[in-house]
Amino acid sequence: MKVYPNPARSYAYVSIPVELKKGGNLTIRNNTGEIIEERIFSENDAHVIPLDLSGHPNGLYNVALADGKSEVSADLLNLVASDNSALV
Repeated sequence: MKVYPNPARSYAYVSIPVELKKGGNLTIRNNTGEIIEERIFSENDAHVIPLDLSGHPNGLYNVALADGKSEVSADLLNLVASDNSALV
């Protein structure tokens, strides 16, 4: 699984690995482990899942895909401010 771009501003994308192409669940957790988004994907969906992160605060997020048999977890997704002045 690949999550890009990283760091992200408002949107990111998750590529679905071959072993999970038949479908499963996407889970995004904040740095305290709280689930902020869950989504089901199927083999009929695209091989890339778009994520709208615009409503979430800056910080680090864990992205995981699972199908009941296995789970693939990404490195932390870093969400940064969409306003460049906040990055200073």
